[in-house]
Amino acid sequence: MASVAGGSRLLVAPRNLRGFRGLTVDGYGALLRGGPNILPAIFARLFRDAGRKPDPAAQNVWRGALRTHFAADPFIAFREVHRKVFQELFKQFGLTGNLEECIDEAFDGYRRVEAYPDVKSTLERLETEVPLAVVSNMDTMLLLQALHHNGLSFTFVVTSEEEQRYKPSPSIFQRAVRYLGLPAANILHVGDSYIEDVVGATSVGMGAVLLERSGLSGDPPPKSTPVVSDLRAVREFIRRSWD
Repeated sequence: MASVAGGSRLLVAPRNLRGFRGLTVDGYGALLRGGPNILPAIFARLFRDAGRKPDPAAQNVWRGALRTHFAADPFIAFREVHRKVFQELFKQFGLTGNLEECIDEAFDGYRRVEAYPDVKSTLERLETEVPLAVVSNMDTMLLLQALHHNGLSFTFVVTSEEEQRYKPSPSIFQRAVRYLGLPAANILHVGDSYIEDVVGATSVGMGAVLLERSGLSGDPPPKSTPVVSDLRAVREFIRRSWD
């Protein structure tokens, strides 16, 4: 693994590149389990504390509210987004709890997530073949702590906090393109959200594949969208593009 996180070093791309010569990867959902698109576990406990079974609708409400605040202009900080969404779910589902403690518990979950089993070995192979960057809708320190927890590190880390925009905003992907120093068309992005990852990356001319680890995506993609089931398949997708 590269050992410097969030670097600003720029690469100079040779001319006449063929295929994908750089890779950007979503953090949560692609490398790491869980993440902000998954209803925090604290909500299951709040439902139980209220003597109720967790409402299955809460996941969709959480995801929709999160995306709404991610799209807000001006930018809303990650913790403030969570404060607003927690308040909305408290009201809609009749839940109560200490708001700041609930957010802290959710953030602890983001820090302690586990990487998928294929990640470390595949990244070790990929880093010898292409430059890598993580592009994530996450606070920088939370993401770095989660990567460190799993023994992962990257030269280039692009976060919503750094860019002051959330995916699928084009600017967060444009920053990754600048960091990698390659034409956008020669960079592949992989993530688990069609809207955030595929639409966002292709809007700036990057290639994109949807990573469906569970066999299902939160945003059903068009049939034309390339889909893979693990990071090993991403490596093969890149290598085939060189032929």
